[in-house]
Amino acid sequence: MLAISTAWNYRSDADMRQMLLDIKAVGLNTVELGYKITVPQLARVVPLLDELKMTVSSVHNFCPLPDDHPSPRHPSNHYRLTSLDEEERKLAVAWTQRAVDTAVTVKAGVVVIHAGTIEIQGGLSESLIKQYKEGHLSDENEFKKLCAQVVAQRRAAQGPFMENLLVSLEAVMAYAEKKNVKVGLETRYYPTEMPTFEEIGDLLDRFHSRGMYYWHDFGHAEVNDRLGIYSHRECLDRYQDKIIGFHIHGVKVIKDHQAPFEGDFDLRKFFPYIKSHHLKVIESHGSATAEQIKKAVTILSRELWA
Repeated sequence: MLAISTAWNYRSDADMRQMLLDIKAVGLNTVELGYKITVPQLARVVPLLDELKMTVSSVHNFCPLPDDHPSPRHPSNHYRLTSLDEEERKLAVAWTQRAVDTAVTVKAGVVVIHAGTIEIQGGLSESLIKQYKEGHLSDENEFKKLCAQVVAQRRAAQGPFMENLLVSLEAVMAYAEKKNVKVGLETRYYPTEMPTFEEIGDLLDRFHSRGMYYWHDFGHAEVNDRLGIYSHRECLDRYQDKIIGFHIHGVKVIKDHQAPFEGDFDLRKFFPYIKSHHLKVIESHGSATAEQIKKAVTILSRELWA
């Protein structure tokens, strides 16, 4: 199944019918409902799916977007399942469970989640990204040293955040299991986010039997590979038997969510990992044009099903 995330053409003032019609116009009838969709917009989308003969591959947490408290963060991290603030952690669980309810309503079998963040002061992670983005790689040893510092700092701070994540996931998985909805644990972009390469395995070991799978984001994994955090290919090799779906998009330097096949990332070299039973979701953002998406749909449909 090939789908596209509503992250591609979502706007806060978007007409939901036109948003879905624009998706149909690029040759797709299946969507992933993204994390920016509000409560009123979701209520509008649900009946349109049947009317326009469209289906939903997956729901990206949080969907709908929490509306009980404002947040300065990116919408996908409105609340954190790892939060050391107990009120926030409980709200993260409650709204993740609501995303499970959304999946039931739209007949999607998977909710894609961001596990959370290790909140670290000092900005080493941001410095690593900035140096790579600006091309300050002339001293490879210094860059590797900074990368090692990021990893060590993160590891030292991990404990309480992992403890809280496990408490949160116990509640989320119990609810999802009861509703017969699977949870896709997504690869993250920032080195301070969870899960890392090793944490993916730890969480799958604990929760796979209860319906947790691995959701591989090609752009996020490629960025971490370029930063020296972990190997993109090794991540796929290690967890390929537990993959349930993919976010597919292009990367330029370390700017992700480009149109597939745009930028400097060779997506095709990873095609052998994508199997027929996997969910395949184009997760390009608004910078991708309709023509670029049409081209990607043609290539993916031809080469993945060849």
